[in-house]
Amino acid sequence: MIGRIRTRDDFERLRREGRRIRIEPFWCSHLSDPSANPPQVAFAISRAVGNAVVRNRLRRRLRAIMATIDVPPGLYLLGCRPAASELTFEEIASTLGRLPSKVRASG
Repeated sequence: MIGRIRTRDDFERLRREGRRIRIEPFWCSHLSDPSANPPQVAFAISRAVGNAVVRNRLRRRLRAIMATIDVPPGLYLLGCRPAASELTFEEIASTLGRLPSKVRASG
């Protein structure tokens, strides 16, 4: 289960205090916050990735995958490069499956 980041304050906290990690073609800015349980997630998918249909499909896939991954409580902003639109659901899931270990390693 994941929540959504909705407030400007949370986005500002992520920008100021968040740590950024990369798992090509994805990047994630995260901030550990025990009070954010379930984890709150937002997505940053630019127009360079594709048209609205492609971006929305990718966002739905990312949301479904993030709901199944056991990430530590906190705030997450997940973005991607244009190459992400060419990946299958299974490829995205296996790539993002490494996210929890990277988050824990970055502190």
